[in-house]
Parts: sequence; C-alpha cells; structure tokens
Amino acid sequence: MDPKQTALAKSFAKMMDVLNSLPGGLPDVHIGVVDSNMGAGNGAIGGNCGQGLGDMGLLWGNDPNNPIASVADNGNYYVSPIPNNPPPALIASGCGLNLGARWIEDIQNPDPNTPGRLQNYTNLKIEDVFSCLAKAVGVSGCGEEHQLQATRVALIPQSFNQENVGFIRPDAYLAIVLITDEDDCSASNDNTKNDDMFNLTSAGKRDPNDTTSLRCAARGHLCGGQPIPNYTPAIGYTGTTPFTHAFSDCSAKVMPDPNNPDYVYMPLIDVRDIIQNIKDVKGANWAQKVLVSGIIGWPPDPNDTSLPSTVKTYDQYRIDKDPTAFPPGQQKLWDYMPICQDPNQTSADGNIYRAYGGLRLKQFIDAFGDKGQVSSICNSDFTNAMQQIGNALAKVLKPGCVQDPLTDMDPNTPGIQPQCQVTDRQPCSPVGGACLQPGFIETPLNECKNSQGNILDPTNPQLASVSENSRPCWYFSYDTTCSTAQSISALRKTGVGAPAGTFLAVTCLTCPASNPGCVAK
Repeated sequence: MDPKQTALAKSFAKMMDVLNSLPGGLPDVHIGVVDSNMGAGNGAIGGNCGQGLGDMGLLWGNDPNNPIASVADNGNYYVSPIPNNPPPALIASGCGLNLGARWIEDIQNPDPNTPGRLQNYTNLKIEDVFSCLAKAVGVSGCGEEHQLQATRVALIPQSFNQENVGFIRPDAYLAIVLITDEDDCSASNDNTKNDDMFNLTSAGKRDPNDTTSLRCAARGHLCGGQPIPNYTPAIGYTGTTPFTHAFSDCSAKVMPDPNNPDYVYMPLIDVRDIIQNIKDVKGANWAQKVLVSGIIGWPPDPNDTSLPSTVKTYDQYRIDKDPTAFPPGQQKLWDYMPICQDPNQTSADGNIYRAYGGLRLKQFIDAFGDKGQVSSICNSDFTNAMQQIGNALAKVLKPGCVQDPLTDMDPNTPGIQPQCQVTDRQPCSPVGGACLQPGFIETPLNECKNSQGNILDPTNPQLASVSENSRPCWYFSYDTTCSTAQSISALRKTGVGAPAGTFLAVTCLTCPASNPGCVAK
C-alpha cells in the first residue's frame, strides 16, 4: 500500500477543492482516519497480527494518553518498512493536530458574534493534516485486514473505544472512503468461530500451506454461486491444478441462515451485519445521509486513459502459485491471485504492486445504492476518484438542496406543490427583544409569485417576473445537481444581498421516496 497511500495523500486536495468551491465555502467537517488492523485470533498466525483487537478502530490522532493509532510522541505511529528510517518530521510533530485530537475538525464558529472557523489544527492546510495521518498509518499492520469491522467499530465507539465519541454528529452526512488493495477479512475475535483460520499453530490445527490472501478469500467468496472448489478449511487448497472462473460470476459469501450460523461454512463476519450497523448510525435517513466510496481491488474501466500502460489486469478469479511473490518462500504456496499488478511499482522491500479482487467490499458499497461508488486501485493516480467523491459530497451539501423528498400537497396539479416555512435567520447581540435566544432574529419569507399572483413554475421559475416590492421571497425549483433534484432558494432584491451571517432556515413536509406523493414530476 506504500505507493497507494502516497497517491491518496497527493489527490486528497482534489476532493477538498470541490468542497471549498461550494457556495459559502467549506462546510463543517469532521475527518477521521482509521486503519484495518483489528488483530487476528490469538496472534499465532503472525504477520504483525497480535493477540487482541489490534488498533481497535481508533481514529488516528495526536493523543498522548493512548499510544494506539496515535502520532503523539509516545504513539505507535509509522512503522517504517526501511530499517533505521525515522518517521517524517511532520508525523513526529503530531501532524499539526492539537494535543488530544483524534480527528480533524474544521467548523463554522457557532458564536454569531465571532465570525470565522474553529479548527483543531494549526499552521497547516487541512489536506496536509489528512495526508500526514494517512501516511502515519504505514504498511506494517496485520495482514488479515478487517477494513469493514474497523469501520464499524470506529463509527459505533460506545463499546470500547471512547476516544472516538463525538466524531459522529447526529445531523451530519456520513461519507466513508475505503482505500485498500486486499479484500475484507473481518472476523469475530471469538476463536470458536474462526479457530482454524487464524490460530493455525494451536494444538490440532494444520500448519499454513496457503497464503493469508487465499485463506480469507476462499472462506469469503463464491464463484458460480458455489464455494471455492478443492478448498477445505482444515487443510487448505487441495487442488493439483490452478482454479479459474469468470470474476464477474463471483461474489461475497453470506451466511445461509443468520439465525443458525455455520462458522465452518463462513467464519467471516457476514457483510450484511456490518451494512445494517452502518445504516443504523444514521437511522431512518441513512439513504440520504450515508455515502460510501471504495478505491479497491476491482477490474478497471477498460476506457480509463489514466491506467498506466505497465499495469496488467485480469478478468478471471484465480487460485495459483505466484512466481513473483515476496518473500520467495511464498512462491510455493497456493495463492489468491491479483486482479491487477504493476511490476513498475515496488515497495521499499522490493515487492511489486498487486491488488486483489474486493468482492466483500463491493457488496458493502453496493448496499448504499446510488450513494455508493467504486474506483479501481489499479490506477496509480486517484485524482479522478477523489474528484468524483468530492462531487458526490457536493451534490448533497450544496446550499438550497432539499435533503429529503418534498411532499406534494396537490398531486392532481402538475409539478410539486410543497408546504414549507422559510425564514432569514440573522445573528444579533445582545439577546433581548426581537433578538431571540441563542442570538438571532427570524424574518419569515413569503413564497415568490409572478406579476399575475401565481407561484413560480419549478421547471422554469422566471425570476424576473417577481416584483422588487415582494422580495425577498423563496421559491421551489428542480435542480439536477441536488441528490433529490429539488431545491429551495431565496430571491433577493436586485443588487441587495442578505445581511452578513444570515442563514436561510427551511422547514418543509417531506416523505419517503417510495411514496408516490414524493415522485418528481
């Protein structure tokens, strides 16, 4: 992951450029980094997989009280792949985060009398702080990557990592970006559910004769709707020849009967459980509030001109022996073969770059419908991917966009007739009289009407037809750049803007998109 972390660090600014270009500038953000190390059983499997819960889904930060996932002076940051190579000075300085900070915070000052933003970092751009944290994660974690489990416990921290409490804000959008070159291998820490998978050197268990990648893939994938052939959990791959199958016909394995789990058939955590937990973070509004993007091992778009010519891609799910594997002793083992590899990209130890098909990750991302998008990590440049992620965020964060579909109060009339209350909310001080607690004046706005007294057509508002005397007013329109394609905007007097610090407060009747009254016409 060394070159991919570098590519992410370089391209993160592209996503921030999109958000900074929103009307009103950067929205309030919490940005966190979490690694995939959740341990692996009793630690007997090795490969930097210790006993316990690894980094526990803790958000990386500058926390002097807990060295796990910390860039504080006592933290376990940046295990360098090159002996005696010290961490970069920026990481050693705490990545610019304030002491105790476990995530990046950049929000508008809630005090109307003190304009500006509150930031928990100093002397750096927000993209530089993120890039520093992303690099601090390093490449020496547990090889049994628990990407989805780490995401779940990071976002539901009340169980054991209290340091993450406060990262999730109830009314905020939640955007999850996964970047990984291996498929998810999330498994329970209960050894009765995965003993033959992780505790390979415990009494009565086999010695490993296949790779970590194959061990996770064979237990978590189906091809042609069937388990991987010639694979026995207690023995490993018993075939005498390689296995190939069309990658497009392979998928993530799920528990046949969740009420009667069969951990021999599927010792990994069912992705559906994690999907539901992530949706529950945002409750009934998850479909509008959660966005998921993955830069994962996936066949790249054949028309993608940014794909380096040196990258070799495959359209087959393959189990074989990899003659380029590193260390060399792994070349004799049956392996889950990569979906792409690039001999021109090498890590510090000389290993060439490979990415493995992320079927479990794809199942997770697809569960979020049009709010889920996949990019291939086979690319060496993530500029397009990060711009796409930024555009997806901008589409739901754009001022005026309706977050939930509006109720049509008159389905028999063409168009949508919403019921809304819209006010200008202007900060004021001191509190008293018209200046309400916690310090603002609300001025109701009427709905805009044309010179004939008719409400504006949302397909063509014709703003010039609204008299100056009836402004400011509000109007409803269709806007395809919004996630709901619906927008509420204020029309001001010509050449006159709202007073500095004014917010447009909008309250409308809404309903589920499945309700016919919410279907845009």
